[in-house]
Amino acid sequence: MKWFVFILVGSLLVGCSNLSSPTPVTRPLPVVSTTKALPTVSPYPTPTRAPSLTPLPDATAYTIPTPNEFASYTIAALRLRSYGSGQVQDLGIIGQTDSFLRHSISYPSDGWKIHGFMNVPLERRKFPVIIAIHGYSDPAVYETLDYTTDAADGLAALNYIVVHPNLRNFPPSDNGDAMFRVGYAIDVLNLIALIKQSAGQPGLFEQADGENIGIWSHSMGGDIALRVAVVSHDVKAILLYSPLSGDEQKNSNFFRQLIDGSEIQKELSASSQDFAAISPSTYYMDIKAAVQIHHGTADTVIPVTWSQETCQELTDAVVDVKCYYYEGADHTFRSRFIEQFNSRMDDFFAKYLGQ
Repeated sequence: MKWFVFILVGSLLVGCSNLSSPTPVTRPLPVVSTTKALPTVSPYPTPTRAPSLTPLPDATAYTIPTPNEFASYTIAALRLRSYGSGQVQDLGIIGQTDSFLRHSISYPSDGWKIHGFMNVPLERRKFPVIIAIHGYSDPAVYETLDYTTDAADGLAALNYIVVHPNLRNFPPSDNGDAMFRVGYAIDVLNLIALIKQSAGQPGLFEQADGENIGIWSHSMGGDIALRVAVVSHDVKAILLYSPLSGDEQKNSNFFRQLIDGSEIQKELSASSQDFAAISPSTYYMDIKAAVQIHHGTADTVIPVTWSQETCQELTDAVVDVKCYYYEGADHTFRSRFIEQFNSRMDDFFAKYLGQ
């Protein structure tokens, strides 16, 4: 069994405030309205089986004449739309180890340019792909090689192609609408579609196995991963590390204590019915990916009870889920727990991504 140890560094808040003291960040996210309208759909559909990104479901299944200002953020709307226009650009090699090359990349997501990096193993064969999703950071201090870089490097050393998007609003990516964290999920869904389109073709993804895609996520990234899981069946394995809730009303109230801005205030004006249509937790029965949850009992950023609730709800929805709780561990497992965490993670991705 291959183990690796990574040390999370950098400025962390919700998965990304100061490591020694998770000081609340008051800087608001940029408020940018998207100019791209989504189809008019019912914001309150009866939960149904989530389709793969291709083919898309029949739009008439969700269409109703009543408009709603939050309709474009619902799971139904995300299932109706298309993803993957454009291509991932290779901006050059920015690092190398004995086992992989690190590329700087960018790709389009609904008109916004998303930056990030990508680790590609040096061995010439096909590899599963893992998308690493970071937590929330103060955009003023965020850098492309952020605190999750060591985790991405460790996965690449285990022979995975690892793609780490910055997501919108995190420099040098463009700023864009991110209400309810939906825009971040759209960035990941666009990336998944581009990976599948490019897998096996000359270029960055020539060695990518587009049929075996996983997600590693931390903190806010867990909320993003759960939303992706109920929209797309193109992801086979999802690791949630100290994640936010799949209940978006809880998450909005959580961010209200940390971020001051009109975007958060608008989120909080949503009704309970709106939140139900937007929240991944409403659609857990549609998840086909295997899920693994890790959370420390001493986490002072995101309560361990949220992961316990998610674990129970996924179990009730008959999702393939395993949950681990680490007595005395904090938000980032910076101690003796990390080797146990890494071992379980290694086994999880190897089992479900065919390594």
